[in-house]
Amino acid sequence: MAQFYRPGQGPQQRKRKAKPKPATIAAADVVGLDHFGRGVVRSAQGVKFVAGALPGEVIDYVESSKYEAELLAVQQSSPERQQPACEFYRQCGGCDLQHFNVAAQQQHKQQVVTELLHKFAGIDVTAQASLWQPTLSGSPWNYRRRARLAAHYDKSKRQLTLGFRARKSKTIVPISECATLALALNNLLAPLRACLTELKLVPFLGHVELLETTAEPLVVLRLTRSLAAADRARLVAFSEHYKVRIAWQDEQQVHLLDTGPLPQYATWQAELQFNPGDFLQTHRDLAEAMVAQALQWLEPESGDTILELFAGSGHFTIPFARSGAQVTAIEGVPSMVRQLQHNAHLHGVAVTAACSNLAQPWAQSAAAKLLQGPFNKVLLDPARAGAAQAVQELVRMQPAQILYISCAPDTLARDAATLVQGGYHLKQAQLVDMFPQTHHIEVMTLFERE
Repeated sequence: MAQFYRPGQGPQQRKRKAKPKPATIAAADVVGLDHFGRGVVRSAQGVKFVAGALPGEVIDYVESSKYEAELLAVQQSSPERQQPACEFYRQCGGCDLQHFNVAAQQQHKQQVVTELLHKFAGIDVTAQASLWQPTLSGSPWNYRRRARLAAHYDKSKRQLTLGFRARKSKTIVPISECATLALALNNLLAPLRACLTELKLVPFLGHVELLETTAEPLVVLRLTRSLAAADRARLVAFSEHYKVRIAWQDEQQVHLLDTGPLPQYATWQAELQFNPGDFLQTHRDLAEAMVAQALQWLEPESGDTILELFAGSGHFTIPFARSGAQVTAIEGVPSMVRQLQHNAHLHGVAVTAACSNLAQPWAQSAAAKLLQGPFNKVLLDPARAGAAQAVQELVRMQPAQILYISCAPDTLARDAATLVQGGYHLKQAQLVDMFPQTHHIEVMTLFERE
Protein backbone atom coordinates (compact mmCIF):
# COMPACT_ATOMS: atom_id res chain seq x y z
CA MET A 1 0.00 0.00 0.00
CA ALA A 2 1.39 3.40 -0.96
CA GLN A 3 2.39 5.80 1.80
CA PHE A 4 1.91 9.41 0.78
CA TYR A 5 3.77 12.40 2.16
CA ARG A 6 2.16 15.80 2.44
CA PRO A 7 3.29 18.51 0.05
CA GLY A 8 5.78 21.02 1.42
CA GLN A 9 7.66 18.57 3.59
CA GLY A 10 10.89 18.80 1.59
CA PRO A 11 13.45 21.61 1.63
CA GLN A 12 11.96 25.06 1.26
CA GLN A 13 12.46 26.61 -2.16
CA ARG A 14 13.16 30.28 -2.78
CA LYS A 15 10.65 32.09 -4.95
CA ARG A 16 11.88 32.82 -8.45
CA LYS A 17 10.80 35.57 -10.76
CA ALA A 18 10.64 33.22 -13.72
CA LYS A 19 7.95 30.57 -13.78
CA PRO A 20 9.56 27.31 -12.66
CA LYS A 21 9.51 24.29 -14.90
CA PRO A 22 7.01 21.64 -13.80
CA ALA A 23 8.66 18.97 -11.66
CA THR A 24 9.02 15.55 -13.20
CA ILE A 25 7.87 12.74 -10.93
CA ALA A 26 9.87 9.54 -11.30
CA ALA A 27 9.56 6.03 -9.88
CA ALA A 28 12.63 4.05 -8.87
CA ASP A 29 14.04 1.21 -6.79
CA VAL A 30 16.10 2.20 -3.78
CA VAL A 31 19.38 0.32 -4.04
CA GLY A 32 21.09 1.32 -0.81
CA LEU A 33 21.76 3.95 1.85
CA ASP A 34 24.50 6.55 1.82
CA HIS A 35 26.56 7.46 4.88
CA PHE A 36 23.95 10.05 5.90
CA GLY A 37 21.11 7.52 5.92
CA ARG A 38 19.57 8.72 2.64
CA GLY A 39 18.18 6.28 0.11
CA VAL A 40 20.21 5.86 -3.08
CA VAL A 41 18.45 5.63 -6.47
CA ARG A 42 20.02 5.43 -9.91
CA SER A 43 18.43 7.26 -12.80
CA ALA A 44 19.28 8.33 -16.31
CA GLN A 45 20.32 11.66 -14.80
CA GLY A 46 22.70 9.94 -12.37
CA VAL A 47 22.63 8.93 -8.73
CA LYS A 48 20.11 10.69 -6.48
CA PHE A 49 19.97 10.73 -2.68
CA VAL A 50 16.49 10.63 -1.19
CA ALA A 51 15.93 11.34 2.52
CA GLY A 52 13.33 9.05 4.05
CA ALA A 53 13.77 6.20 1.54
CA LEU A 54 15.05 2.73 2.49
CA PRO A 55 16.82 -0.03 0.56
CA GLY A 56 14.51 -2.42 -1.27
CA GLU A 57 11.69 0.09 -1.56
CA VAL A 58 9.99 1.34 -4.69
CA ILE A 59 9.36 5.05 -4.42
CA ASP A 60 8.07 8.07 -6.29
CA TYR A 61 10.37 11.06 -6.10
CA VAL A 62 10.98 14.45 -7.62
CA GLU A 63 14.41 15.98 -8.18
CA SER A 64 15.25 18.90 -5.89
CA SER A 65 18.91 19.50 -6.85
CA LYS A 66 21.70 17.98 -8.91
CA TYR A 67 22.23 15.13 -6.47
CA GLU A 68 19.18 15.17 -4.20
CA ALA A 69 15.52 14.32 -4.61
CA GLU A 70 12.39 14.62 -2.49
CA LEU A 71 10.41 11.55 -1.49
CA LEU A 72 6.78 11.79 -2.60
CA ALA A 73 5.40 8.31 -1.96
CA VAL A 74 6.48 4.80 -1.01
CA GLN A 75 4.86 2.33 -3.40
CA GLN A 76 6.53 -0.74 -1.90
CA SER A 77 7.80 -0.58 1.68
CA SER A 78 10.85 -2.13 3.30
CA PRO A 79 10.15 -4.53 6.19
CA GLU A 80 12.55 -2.34 8.17
CA ARG A 81 10.30 0.72 7.83
CA GLN A 82 8.45 1.85 10.95
CA GLN A 83 6.03 4.62 11.79
CA PRO A 84 7.92 7.64 13.20
CA ALA A 85 7.03 8.16 16.85
CA CYS A 86 7.30 11.96 16.80
CA GLU A 87 4.50 14.13 15.42
CA PHE A 88 7.09 16.73 14.31
CA TYR A 89 9.29 14.27 12.43
CA ARG A 90 8.40 15.46 8.93
CA GLN A 91 9.35 19.08 9.65
CA CYS A 92 11.93 19.04 12.46
CA GLY A 93 15.59 18.72 11.54
CA GLY A 94 16.54 17.03 14.80
CA CYS A 95 16.06 13.38 13.79
CA ASP A 96 16.27 11.83 10.33
CA LEU A 97 15.97 8.04 10.80
CA GLN A 98 12.81 7.53 12.85
CA HIS A 99 11.31 5.72 9.86
CA PHE A 100 14.05 3.04 10.14
CA ASN A 101 13.85 0.43 12.94
CA VAL A 102 16.59 0.70 15.54
CA ALA A 103 18.25 -2.67 14.88
CA ALA A 104 18.57 -1.77 11.20
CA GLN A 105 19.89 1.69 12.10
CA GLN A 106 22.67 0.09 14.14
CA GLN A 107 23.53 -2.39 11.40
CA HIS A 108 23.72 0.44 8.86
CA LYS A 109 25.96 2.55 11.10
CA GLN A 110 28.36 -0.33 11.67
CA GLN A 111 28.49 -0.90 7.92
CA VAL A 112 29.33 2.78 7.36
CA VAL A 113 32.31 2.52 9.71
CA THR A 114 33.40 -0.74 8.09
CA GLU A 115 33.32 0.77 4.60
CA LEU A 116 35.17 3.95 5.57
CA LEU A 117 37.91 2.09 7.44
CA HIS A 118 38.44 -0.15 4.43
CA LYS A 119 38.37 2.71 1.91
CA PHE A 120 40.68 5.16 3.67
CA ALA A 121 42.79 3.01 6.01
CA GLY A 122 42.89 -0.31 4.18
CA ILE A 123 41.48 -2.11 7.23
CA ASP A 124 39.35 -5.11 6.25
CA VAL A 125 37.10 -5.40 9.28
CA THR A 126 34.94 -8.10 7.64
CA ALA A 127 37.93 -10.44 7.46
CA GLN A 128 38.24 -10.40 11.26
CA ALA A 129 35.04 -11.83 12.72
CA SER A 130 36.03 -11.13 16.32
CA LEU A 131 37.00 -7.50 15.74
CA TRP A 132 33.51 -5.99 16.02
CA GLN A 133 32.14 -6.15 19.55
CA PRO A 134 28.35 -6.12 20.17
CA THR A 135 26.88 -2.63 19.89
CA LEU A 136 26.66 -0.59 23.07
CA SER A 137 23.03 0.49 23.14
CA GLY A 138 20.55 2.01 25.55
CA SER A 139 17.05 3.40 25.35
CA PRO A 140 16.22 4.63 21.81
CA TRP A 141 13.70 7.16 23.19
CA ASN A 142 13.85 9.93 25.79
CA TYR A 143 17.61 9.47 26.09
CA ARG A 144 18.89 12.98 25.34
CA ARG A 145 20.15 14.77 28.40
CA ARG A 146 20.92 18.01 26.58
CA ALA A 147 19.26 19.98 23.79
CA ARG A 148 19.54 23.48 22.35
CA LEU A 149 16.27 25.15 21.34
CA ALA A 150 16.14 27.97 18.84
CA ALA A 151 14.05 30.99 19.86
CA HIS A 152 12.33 33.80 17.96
CA TYR A 153 10.04 36.49 19.33
CA ASP A 154 7.49 38.19 17.08
CA LYS A 155 7.02 41.64 18.61
CA SER A 156 3.88 42.47 16.62
CA LYS A 157 2.13 39.26 17.71
CA ARG A 158 3.85 39.15 21.11
CA GLN A 159 4.52 35.51 20.40
CA LEU A 160 7.56 33.37 21.26
CA THR A 161 8.48 30.45 19.02
CA LEU A 162 10.64 27.87 20.76
CA GLY A 163 11.75 24.70 19.01
CA PHE A 164 14.20 23.09 16.59
CA ARG A 165 15.26 24.22 13.13
CA ALA A 166 13.47 22.70 10.17
CA ARG A 167 15.47 20.55 7.79
CA LYS A 168 17.77 22.63 5.61
CA SER A 169 16.15 25.82 6.84
CA LYS A 170 16.43 28.54 9.46
CA THR A 171 12.71 28.23 10.11
CA ILE A 172 11.93 27.21 13.69
CA VAL A 173 9.52 24.29 14.15
CA PRO A 174 7.68 24.93 17.45
CA ILE A 175 7.57 21.74 19.51
CA SER A 176 5.50 20.74 22.52
CA GLU A 177 7.30 17.42 23.01
CA CYS A 178 10.43 15.69 21.70
CA ALA A 179 10.44 11.89 21.49
CA THR A 180 14.19 11.65 22.09
CA LEU A 181 14.45 14.25 24.88
CA ALA A 182 14.66 13.19 28.54
CA LEU A 183 11.23 13.24 30.20
CA ALA A 184 12.30 15.76 32.83
CA LEU A 185 13.25 18.18 30.05
CA ASN A 186 10.13 17.45 28.01
CA ASN A 187 7.98 18.38 30.99
CA LEU A 188 9.59 21.83 31.07
CA LEU A 189 8.81 22.84 27.49
CA ALA A 190 5.28 24.22 27.93
CA PRO A 191 5.72 26.03 31.28
CA LEU A 192 9.10 27.41 30.22
CA ARG A 193 7.67 28.88 27.02
CA ALA A 194 4.87 30.50 29.02
CA CYS A 195 7.33 31.95 31.53
CA LEU A 196 9.72 33.32 28.92
CA THR A 197 6.90 35.01 27.01
CA GLU A 198 6.12 37.13 30.08
CA LEU A 199 9.69 38.40 30.51
CA LYS A 200 11.03 41.72 29.28
CA LEU A 201 14.15 39.92 28.05
CA VAL A 202 12.25 37.75 25.56
CA PRO A 203 13.11 39.93 22.49
CA PHE A 204 16.79 39.52 23.41
CA LEU A 205 16.70 35.74 23.77
CA GLY A 206 19.11 33.95 21.42
CA HIS A 207 18.58 30.30 22.28
CA VAL A 208 17.65 28.08 25.22
CA GLU A 209 19.66 25.07 26.35
CA LEU A 210 18.13 22.30 28.46
CA LEU A 211 20.31 19.88 30.45
CA GLU A 212 19.47 16.90 32.60
CA THR A 213 21.83 16.72 35.59
CA THR A 214 22.05 14.28 38.47
CA ALA A 215 19.78 16.59 40.49
CA GLU A 216 17.42 19.25 39.08
CA PRO A 217 17.17 20.01 35.36
CA LEU A 218 19.14 23.04 34.20
CA VAL A 219 17.93 25.78 31.84
CA VAL A 220 20.51 28.07 30.22
CA LEU A 221 19.27 31.26 28.52
CA ARG A 222 21.48 32.90 25.90
CA LEU A 223 20.89 36.66 26.18
CA THR A 224 22.09 39.70 24.30
CA ARG A 225 21.36 42.06 27.19
CA SER A 226 21.69 42.00 30.96
CA LEU A 227 19.10 40.38 33.21
CA ALA A 228 16.72 42.95 34.72
CA ALA A 229 15.59 42.72 38.37
CA ALA A 230 11.93 42.04 37.49
CA ASP A 231 12.90 39.22 35.13
CA ARG A 232 15.24 37.78 37.73
CA ALA A 233 12.39 37.64 40.26
CA ARG A 234 10.09 35.84 37.78
CA LEU A 235 12.82 33.32 36.95
CA VAL A 236 13.50 32.68 40.64
CA ALA A 237 9.80 31.96 41.17
CA PHE A 238 9.76 29.64 38.15
CA SER A 239 12.86 27.86 39.40
CA GLU A 240 11.37 27.25 42.83
CA HIS A 241 7.99 26.13 41.53
CA TYR A 242 9.27 23.68 38.91
CA LYS A 243 12.38 22.52 40.84
CA VAL A 244 14.76 23.59 38.10
CA ARG A 245 18.01 25.54 38.10
CA ILE A 246 18.43 28.49 35.74
CA ALA A 247 21.51 30.15 34.29
CA TRP A 248 22.01 32.87 31.70
CA GLN A 249 24.85 33.31 29.26
CA ASP A 250 26.24 36.60 28.04
CA GLU A 251 29.20 37.30 25.76
CA GLN A 252 31.73 36.43 28.47
CA GLN A 253 30.41 33.57 30.60
CA VAL A 254 27.51 31.63 32.04
CA HIS A 255 25.98 32.79 35.34
CA LEU A 256 23.90 30.61 37.65
CA LEU A 257 20.82 32.33 39.01
CA ASP A 258 21.32 30.78 42.45
CA THR A 259 24.42 30.52 44.63
CA GLY A 260 24.45 26.74 44.90
CA PRO A 261 27.25 24.41 43.78
CA LEU A 262 27.88 23.68 40.14
CA PRO A 263 25.59 21.09 38.52
CA GLN A 264 26.81 17.52 38.21
CA TYR A 265 26.71 14.70 35.67
CA ALA A 266 27.38 10.99 36.15
CA THR A 267 30.42 9.16 34.88
CA TRP A 268 31.54 5.65 35.80
CA GLN A 269 31.04 5.27 39.58
CA ALA A 270 31.44 9.02 40.11
CA GLU A 271 29.63 12.32 39.76
CA LEU A 272 31.50 15.29 38.30
CA GLN A 273 30.79 18.99 38.44
CA PHE A 274 30.55 20.97 35.21
CA ASN A 275 30.00 24.52 34.08
CA PRO A 276 26.89 25.16 31.99
CA GLY A 277 28.20 25.29 28.44
CA ASP A 278 30.75 22.50 28.92
CA PHE A 279 30.58 19.51 26.60
CA LEU A 280 28.49 16.54 27.78
CA GLN A 281 27.88 13.25 26.00
CA THR A 282 24.30 13.14 24.71
CA HIS A 283 23.02 9.73 25.85
CA ARG A 284 22.88 9.57 29.65
CA ASP A 285 23.26 5.76 29.91
CA LEU A 286 25.81 5.24 27.16
CA ALA A 287 28.06 8.00 28.46
CA GLU A 288 28.76 5.80 31.48
CA ALA A 289 28.86 2.56 29.47
CA MET A 290 31.60 4.01 27.25
CA VAL A 291 33.80 4.68 30.26
CA ALA A 292 33.26 1.14 31.54
CA GLN A 293 34.25 -0.23 28.12
CA ALA A 294 37.33 1.98 27.93
CA LEU A 295 38.43 0.72 31.35
CA GLN A 296 37.92 -2.87 30.21
CA TRP A 297 39.93 -2.41 27.00
CA LEU A 298 42.87 -0.44 28.38
CA GLU A 299 42.93 -2.10 31.84
CA PRO A 300 44.61 0.85 33.61
CA GLU A 301 46.61 -0.04 36.71
CA SER A 302 49.33 1.27 38.95
CA GLY A 303 52.47 1.71 36.89
CA ASP A 304 50.66 2.74 33.69
CA THR A 305 51.37 6.18 32.28
CA ILE A 306 48.27 7.24 30.37
CA LEU A 307 47.85 10.25 28.08
CA GLU A 308 44.29 11.49 27.56
CA LEU A 309 43.67 13.98 24.75
CA PHE A 310 40.55 16.18 24.40
CA ALA A 311 39.85 15.37 28.04
CA GLY A 312 36.95 17.74 28.73
CA SER A 313 36.07 18.09 32.40
CA GLY A 314 37.19 14.59 33.37
CA HIS A 315 34.56 12.14 32.08
CA PHE A 316 37.20 9.47 31.38
CA THR A 317 40.04 11.06 33.37
CA ILE A 318 38.70 10.60 36.89
CA PRO A 319 37.73 6.90 36.52
CA PHE A 320 41.13 6.18 34.94
CA ALA A 321 42.99 8.03 37.68
CA ARG A 322 41.06 6.12 40.35
CA SER A 323 42.62 2.91 39.01
CA GLY A 324 46.01 4.04 40.26
CA ALA A 325 47.41 4.89 36.82
CA GLN A 326 49.37 8.10 36.28
CA VAL A 327 47.13 10.19 34.01
CA THR A 328 48.12 13.28 32.01
CA ALA A 329 45.04 15.02 30.59
CA ILE A 330 45.18 17.61 27.81
CA GLU A 331 42.20 19.79 26.85
CA GLY A 332 41.91 22.82 24.56
CA VAL A 333 39.35 24.85 26.58
CA PRO A 334 40.91 26.59 29.62
CA SER A 335 37.73 26.61 31.71
CA MET A 336 37.29 22.86 31.24
CA VAL A 337 40.90 22.23 32.28
CA ARG A 338 40.24 24.14 35.50
CA GLN A 339 37.05 22.15 36.05
CA LEU A 340 38.90 18.87 35.45
CA GLN A 341 41.49 19.85 38.04
CA HIS A 342 38.71 20.73 40.49
CA ASN A 343 36.97 17.39 39.89
CA ALA A 344 40.24 15.55 40.48
CA HIS A 345 40.63 17.41 43.78
CA LEU A 346 37.06 16.58 44.84
CA HIS A 347 37.63 12.88 44.17
CA GLY A 348 41.06 12.80 45.78
CA VAL A 349 42.99 11.63 42.72
CA ALA A 350 46.23 12.94 41.25
CA VAL A 351 45.89 14.11 37.65
CA THR A 352 48.28 16.25 35.63
CA ALA A 353 46.09 18.51 33.48
CA ALA A 354 47.04 21.22 31.01
CA CYS A 355 45.54 23.35 28.26
CA SER A 356 46.88 22.97 24.74
CA ASN A 357 45.80 23.35 21.14
CA LEU A 358 46.18 19.76 19.95
CA ALA A 359 45.84 20.77 16.30
CA GLN A 360 49.27 22.41 16.32
CA PRO A 361 52.68 20.65 16.42
CA TRP A 362 53.28 19.52 19.98
CA ALA A 363 56.77 20.99 20.08
CA GLN A 364 55.13 24.42 19.80
CA SER A 365 52.57 23.69 22.51
CA ALA A 366 52.48 25.30 25.93
CA ALA A 367 52.22 21.73 27.24
CA ALA A 368 55.20 20.50 25.19
CA LYS A 369 57.11 19.12 28.19
CA LEU A 370 54.09 17.20 29.47
CA LEU A 371 53.42 15.76 26.01
CA GLN A 372 56.91 14.30 25.75
CA GLY A 373 55.87 11.32 27.85
CA PRO A 374 56.72 8.55 27.89
CA PHE A 375 53.21 7.05 27.82
CA ASN A 376 52.29 3.41 27.33
CA LYS A 377 48.57 3.97 26.78
CA VAL A 378 46.57 6.76 25.12
CA LEU A 379 42.88 7.67 25.05
CA LEU A 380 41.54 10.38 22.75
CA ASP A 381 37.99 11.58 22.12
CA PRO A 382 38.18 14.45 19.61
CA ALA A 383 35.40 16.51 18.03
CA ARG A 384 34.17 15.85 14.49
CA ALA A 385 37.31 17.35 12.96
CA GLY A 386 39.26 14.39 14.27
CA ALA A 387 42.87 14.43 15.46
CA ALA A 388 45.13 14.55 12.40
CA GLN A 389 48.04 16.28 14.15
CA ALA A 390 47.68 14.28 17.35
CA VAL A 391 47.86 10.86 15.65
CA GLN A 392 51.00 11.94 13.78
CA GLU A 393 52.55 12.83 17.12
CA LEU A 394 51.40 9.53 18.65
CA VAL A 395 52.96 7.52 15.82
CA ARG A 396 56.31 9.15 16.68
CA MET A 397 55.72 8.47 20.39
CA GLN A 398 54.78 4.79 19.82
CA PRO A 399 52.60 3.99 22.86
CA ALA A 400 51.57 0.34 23.08
CA GLN A 401 47.81 1.01 22.91
CA ILE A 402 45.65 3.83 21.52
CA LEU A 403 41.92 4.00 22.23
CA TYR A 404 40.33 6.37 19.71
CA ILE A 405 36.70 7.38 20.33
CA SER A 406 35.05 9.14 17.42
CA CYS A 407 31.76 10.86 16.56
CA ALA A 408 32.79 11.22 12.90
CA PRO A 409 33.77 7.97 11.14
CA ASP A 410 35.18 9.79 8.10
CA THR A 411 37.85 11.60 10.12
CA LEU A 412 38.39 8.45 12.21
CA ALA A 413 39.16 6.54 8.98
CA ARG A 414 41.55 9.29 7.88
CA ASP A 415 43.40 9.18 11.20
CA ALA A 416 43.33 5.36 11.28
CA ALA A 417 45.27 5.38 8.01
CA THR A 418 48.04 7.34 9.75
CA LEU A 419 48.09 4.86 12.62
CA VAL A 420 48.23 1.86 10.28
CA GLN A 421 51.08 3.43 8.31
CA GLY A 422 52.83 4.04 11.63
CA GLY A 423 52.78 0.38 12.61
CA TYR A 424 49.47 -0.03 14.44
CA HIS A 425 46.67 -2.51 13.80
CA LEU A 426 43.01 -2.36 14.78
CA LYS A 427 42.31 -4.85 17.57
CA GLN A 428 38.76 -3.97 18.67
CA ALA A 429 35.89 -1.85 17.36
CA GLN A 430 32.50 -1.16 18.84
CA LEU A 431 29.58 0.92 17.68
CA VAL A 432 28.08 3.11 20.42
CA ASP A 433 24.47 3.97 19.53
CA MET A 434 24.78 7.40 21.12
CA PHE A 435 22.31 9.05 18.74
CA PRO A 436 19.35 6.69 18.04
CA GLN A 437 16.86 7.92 15.40
CA THR A 438 19.60 9.95 13.67
CA HIS A 439 22.34 9.16 11.15
CA HIS A 440 25.05 10.33 13.56
CA ILE A 441 27.60 7.71 14.57
CA GLU A 442 29.76 7.14 17.65
CA VAL A 443 32.42 4.41 17.61
CA MET A 444 35.21 3.15 19.88
CA THR A 445 38.36 1.70 18.31
CA LEU A 446 41.39 0.15 19.97
CA PHE A 447 44.71 0.18 18.11
CA GLU A 448 47.81 -1.73 19.20
CA ARG A 449 51.38 -1.49 18.03
CA GLU A 450 52.55 -4.30 15.73
